[in-house]
Amino acid sequence: MKTALLLAALVITSCMLQAADTLTIIHVNDTHSNLAPGGSRDNNLQGTIGGIARAATYIGMTKQQFPNTLVLHAGDIYIGDLFFQKYYGVAELQLMAQLGFDAMTVGNHEFDLTPTTLQTALDTAFATGIPFPLLSANLILDNDTVKGLKKYIQPSVVKTVGGLNVGIFGLTTPETNVLSLPAPAVLDTNIIQIAMAQVAELKAKNCNVIILLSHLGLDLDKIVAQYVDGINLIVGGHDHYTLNKPVTVNNIPIVQAGAFYHEIGLVQIEVKNGSVTILENKVTELNATIPEEPTVAGVVNMLVADIENTYGKVYTEKIADATHTCSEVAVQLTENGSKDTPLGNYICDTYKLFGATEIALQPGGSIAQQIYQGPLVAADAFRTVGYGFNMQNGLGFHVVRFNVTGMELLTGLTFGLSNITVNDEFLLQCSGMKYSYNPDAELPQRLTGVEINGQPINPSTSYSVTTNEFVMSFFAMLNIAPTNIHIFGDTTEFMVLSGRMMLDKSVNPVTEGRITSVKSTNAVEQQTTVNFSAKALPQPAAEQLTINTPVELEETAQVKIFASNLIEHHISHSTHGNTTILDTTSLLNGMYIYKITSNNTTFVGTFIVNK
Repeated sequence: MKTALLLAALVITSCMLQAADTLTIIHVNDTHSNLAPGGSRDNNLQGTIGGIARAATYIGMTKQQFPNTLVLHAGDIYIGDLFFQKYYGVAELQLMAQLGFDAMTVGNHEFDLTPTTLQTALDTAFATGIPFPLLSANLILDNDTVKGLKKYIQPSVVKTVGGLNVGIFGLTTPETNVLSLPAPAVLDTNIIQIAMAQVAELKAKNCNVIILLSHLGLDLDKIVAQYVDGINLIVGGHDHYTLNKPVTVNNIPIVQAGAFYHEIGLVQIEVKNGSVTILENKVTELNATIPEEPTVAGVVNMLVADIENTYGKVYTEKIADATHTCSEVAVQLTENGSKDTPLGNYICDTYKLFGATEIALQPGGSIAQQIYQGPLVAADAFRTVGYGFNMQNGLGFHVVRFNVTGMELLTGLTFGLSNITVNDEFLLQCSGMKYSYNPDAELPQRLTGVEINGQPINPSTSYSVTTNEFVMSFFAMLNIAPTNIHIFGDTTEFMVLSGRMMLDKSVNPVTEGRITSVKSTNAVEQQTTVNFSAKALPQPAAEQLTINTPVELEETAQVKIFASNLIEHHISHSTHGNTTILDTTSLLNGMYIYKITSNNTTFVGTFIVNK
């Protein structure tokens, strides 16, 4: 693994800490093992954006200028690049140590290969000592088989910087319990109570500044800021958002710096007479104007050569050219227009052709990065679909083929529309079909039309589908039972996609109108306003769920609960003020939709039950 050679010669200038009341915070998040540069490639196939060597330059120069500096990572170094497939996070952890990172929050992807793999990586990377702690105050490590992680993961840390005591605590998204493999570790869902306790503890330790290093995602960060006083700054992750201006809630600024080492954030704080003020916040793109630190770049190149010894010339040999940058994110999902993406179309067309099926599906959350204009290497293809892993060759999720009924497909598409007010993570990109939706409609009625190969969908017809293993497993959570399942055990998404690119030579997909958002113009339908701003906690729920709405509700508010298959469930509930409490003890594990109607407004959202 050549870990002994990692940055042995790197020296970053450090100065005597000044006794000033100013603190500089450098932050990154969701780097996903993207240690080599990406973006558009030059004639030598070198990426022009990002890479940890450019981050090293930025960190070193900032520390020279502002000695009172902390370097923080808001989680998710795992999964997303061939560096992970080869080194399981060890290379990035060691590079972070050499660059002087002070703390990292545990992200959900850190558990994608179970706690055992994380433990092994930390044991290897930190064999000679622990250079920085991993943080997660809501991670429960009580089971004997995961207690070893307590050596590396703690709720909080206090750093003395100049004359300041800086308290930093971490929180990890509770979605980890469902979307990753943390068991027997568990993510506690009571994030508000935990955050309050952490703030109280850090205040008792005489901290001048309290920072939440969060991998909750912006929506939950906002909720924490709304209900928990005493936090001075939330450094966030999970969404991959580039927040050029902080999102401020309850006078607490929330910052985030993109993903993949493409950007890096900087916040400067002044502490005076017990008052904390944000002096500056900026996010800087790590582009070609920032040179790569030579020693770090040399180490990365050495690691690339080692990867290519295993997987072939995945970084140094061109496989195709992209005529334009192909976006992977569907945006403005609640506005009229086409919501299929160029890259989503290309990937789904590729899967449909490979599987010889009627349709193909790929959720937006499974497409990690866009493809940039110019020459492409195989690693670029991997980065677009690199969120998976398999035990045969490690190169991502296997491709799968199966059959579902039209009704089951309608269920999957409807659930895919459940989170469009937040992001496109569940929105299903497609090939061989078209569908439309009304973003203003209540969720069970949001899907307005589906055509498969030019014909209206038939709920009783069986349709053949090509997709990945993750989608098939997620369908099971929605009580969808595919038939005629065939897993291509020797073929992964990456292999199919890169193979298609090599055959095409030129990659030029476009938006085609396969997914269309059409707002209703029927005044009768819109007598009741649909609102998506309610917040449901904890997520996942076990015995009880609390839903907070931005306005007070009638005590006679109508509350309806639907399973993901749109079957209504009748459960006990109560409404007082702006709070509705659901008794979820009778619900089975899975995804659910809530609808609360009061004063001509219907609040709609989703929640997870996991017992």
